[in-house]
Amino acid sequence: FDLAIVGGGPAGSAAAWQAAQTGANVVVLDKADFPRDKPCGDGLTARAVSYLQKMGLAEEVGRFHRIRGISVYSPSRWELSFPKRPGMPDHGATVSRTELDMLLLKHAESAGAQIRQSAEVTAPELDNTGRVVGVILKSGEKVFADAVIAADGAYSPVKRALKLDSQYNGFSAIAIRAEMHANRPDSDRFEIYLKLLFQGDQLPGYGWIFPMGGGRFNIGLGYVNSYKNWQSINATHFFGDFLNSLPRDWELPSVEELKKNKTVRAWRLPMGFTAWPPWRPGVLFTGDSLGAGKPVSGAGISKALESGLAAGECAMAALENGGPDDFTNYQQRMEAAWGREYKRGRFFNKLAGYPKVAETGLKLLDNHTFRDFLLNSLYKKAQSPSHT
Repeated sequence: FDLAIVGGGPAGSAAAWQAAQTGANVVVLDKADFPRDKPCGDGLTARAVSYLQKMGLAEEVGRFHRIRGISVYSPSRWELSFPKRPGMPDHGATVSRTELDMLLLKHAESAGAQIRQSAEVTAPELDNTGRVVGVILKSGEKVFADAVIAADGAYSPVKRALKLDSQYNGFSAIAIRAEMHANRPDSDRFEIYLKLLFQGDQLPGYGWIFPMGGGRFNIGLGYVNSYKNWQSINATHFFGDFLNSLPRDWELPSVEELKKNKTVRAWRLPMGFTAWPPWRPGVLFTGDSLGAGKPVSGAGISKALESGLAAGECAMAALENGGPDDFTNYQQRMEAAWGREYKRGRFFNKLAGYPKVAETGLKLLDNHTFRDFLLNSLYKKAQSPSHT
């Protein structure tokens, strides 16, 4: 193959769709049988919606549950709308990963990519110089390609086999969620709860309630590992406490009921470039294997789509102009898009890991004067034509 892509999630499918459009011979390998569930908040930002639209999926996205704004509780309530930006929709959406990932995988297939399910990749195949020349499946089969894109998640077998790390101190978040019915009206707003306490400490994280339509909601919480005692947190118990803090008349199920129904799922979200540089000879890293999650919010789907599209384009450009030994073009693309933002995000995460700092920040956000100043500054920046 010209390109072998490990992982059929948003990053892998976006990369496959992008590369297949050039006429490249592309294969996507995934250990799962689709459709399959994936733990996620199921929220699409306006930017994520814009990437799906640009991929020719506007009609399908139009059927998702539309989100027109964000309600933030800090603990006082304040409202945000998506800023108006050139070429960007003014709304987000929610959709289950079961539906979204199946849609993207079929879209890649329709562009010409070959899809192989139940094909678990365990390691890369190397030549005698150490360059990646393909992948090895659990069955023992080898799949050879001019280039490999590792879109194989937070626990990337390709990255682990190559013993790669990042020159940056990558961060990760722990998140847990469940989808459930609630006795409350449907909504068109993301709800974010910033006051997240553990043993009296304000955590660097937040809880969320994302409406899915039809009376169903994705409810969860997440926190980053810069908090020194993060390993002592029992995520399931903590999630149960968060559910108990919500209005009783919503008639939410208990965490024990959710566990019995196997609807509670926890996961790790790498953030801030946990693989850098994002390539080695013969291979590019994208999505969670790159650590593409946004360091401040943990937003992952838009970053998976953006990095996947860039990886597919840059891989084919490099193959057409010299070969698979140098994907500096991809590194430059990611650095230009996210470098400064992620540097600030890593600094912010370190700082927010101190409970006193996080508590002070929350108090500032609850101050109307400071909050209005901050939001006005952010909206002006978001509306700037140069803002990426």
